[in-house]
Amino acid sequence: MRDTNNIYRAARMTAAQQEPLFSSRERAAAALYVSTEALQDYETGKTLPPCDVVERMVEEYGAADLKRLHIRACCPLLPDYGGETESELTKAALSWAVEFARANGMALRFASLARDGQITEDEMDTAMAVRAKAVELRQIMEDTIAAIDKATANLKGARK
Repeated sequence: MRDTNNIYRAARMTAAQQEPLFSSRERAAAALYVSTEALQDYETGKTLPPCDVVERMVEEYGAADLKRLHIRACCPLLPDYGGETESELTKAALSWAVEFARANGMALRFASLARDGQITEDEMDTAMAVRAKAVELRQIMEDTIAAIDKATANLKGARK
C-alpha cells in the first residue's frame, strides 16, 4: 500500500514541480547522497530518514516546513510542537531536540580526538568541525536562556 500523505514524498513531489529532476526517485536520491532504496523506504514510511538527510531534503527541495514536519513525525516527545505560530520558547525547545541529538555524533568524534590530550595536523579538520558545533550549541544555549527569560518575565512580576 502506497502512502500518498508521506511528508518526504510530498516534499519531493512539490519540489519536482519547480525542478523536474526530483520527479525521478533515482535522481532525487543521488542529489541527497542516499540510495534509491533508502529514499523509497523514507517515502513509504518503512524507515525515518536521519536528521542530516532531512536537512539535505530541506535544502535541495526548498522545503522549509519539512524540518518541522519531520520533528513532529519522529519525536514522540514533541507531537504538538511546530504549530503555525511558533514562539521563541517553542523554537528554542525544538532547537534543543534537534541540535543536541545531532551533536551526539560530534561529541563522540571529539572524545576520540581528545583521547591523547593534543591535536595533530591530521586532526585539524575534525577539531575545527567540533569547534564550529560548539559555537552553534553556545548560540542555542543563549537563545534558550533568552526565550525562557522572556517567557517567565510576566510570572516574575506577578509574584512580587
